[in-house]
Amino acid sequence: MKEETKKNLNESIIKIRVELQNSKIKKSGKNSYAGFDYYELADFLPKLNELMEKEGINDIFKIENEEATLTLIKGGESQVYKMPFVLFETPINTRIDNKTGEVRQVKSMQDIQYLGALNTYYKRYLYLNAFGITDGEVIDSMDNENLNVKAQSKTTYGKITPKQLEMLQKAYTGDNLKKLLEINNLEKLEDMSMKKASEIIGKIIEKQRGEEK
Repeated sequence: MKEETKKNLNESIIKIRVELQNSKIKKSGKNSYAGFDYYELADFLPKLNELMEKEGINDIFKIENEEATLTLIKGGESQVYKMPFVLFETPINTRIDNKTGEVRQVKSMQDIQYLGALNTYYKRYLYLNAFGITDGEVIDSMDNENLNVKAQSKTTYGKITPKQLEMLQKAYTGDNLKKLLEINNLEKLEDMSMKKASEIIGKIIEKQRGEEK
């Protein structure tokens, strides 16, 4: 019986892609706002580690010099996958005290937590690229974005609060108000969701702060 010919790195990657595809991994990530599912890193990495171990492939992920890289290594061969790394600022949430109506902007998480989230995000996309794992629903949701505006504006976050309504009525009048309603596919401000109102008010506050500097 002849010994099986040893596969090179590229052949092993192709084999892993097929086996990963046949493994029927499930998507656990859910974007309720845009209405699509996606692969979390944890959905495919355990199976991927198993297949890479079987094929004798090691992987090295690192971020340096404003670039995220994933290097696949087998014997003396290697393949490198890259993407620019941008250290975004920690997202800010706009919060409104329903009792006092006070609007505050606070960080959605600690800076170190957001750095960890970015690390996972870049790592996920590099693996998706290297092993041909597709997230087609993301594109599908973008194509249907305009069709879903009305549905998105009336989410389970509840209707706009009286304080939010007051702030938006002061900020938007005449043609500006008409344009705001058209963009959000609304007949009147009272139909806007609390979540959407918070996003708009947050932008108003940011603009005001910028003008004060």
